[in-house]
Amino acid sequence: MRFIFGALLFGLTGPACAQEQVLSPSTLNANPSAYKNKDVTVRGYVTLELEGHNLYESKELNEQFRKGFDAGSKDFHVRDYTKYCLTIANPDLMYRNRATLRGKTLVVKGKFLDDYRNPRVIDLGACPFPTAILIDMGDFKLRYGNLLPNK
Repeated sequence: MRFIFGALLFGLTGPACAQEQVLSPSTLNANPSAYKNKDVTVRGYVTLELEGHNLYESKELNEQFRKGFDAGSKDFHVRDYTKYCLTIANPDLMYRNRATLRGKTLVVKGKFLDDYRNPRVIDLGACPFPTAILIDMGDFKLRYGNLLPNK
């Protein structure tokens, strides 16, 4: 009897407890049409600079990119790093809290846009690819409210 009850309880709670699939910027950029306008969860290193508001694949890859770019080496190719960058389409709240968010690796939920950069949208802080995430700010505040003194 305990086995049946346990199995029923597990069956009822299993789907609700299922782990969300956390994607990387490079996974999304590799096949943007597969995620077009879908809700996704992505992990990324937050860059909030004057020249960009992005989720980068990792802190290490971002540092490699910056060092290579700044050095101006002939062996460095920007295109080797573009797949690791995902634009944050709605960075306002994040910019207001730049001091506490910049340089953190966060997991965010939102709608994936495969055509964020188009003739109607000019975003000088966007990544080279036309992809972006429109972050669900309600979920973001729940996850990271302690990092948001300027709501």
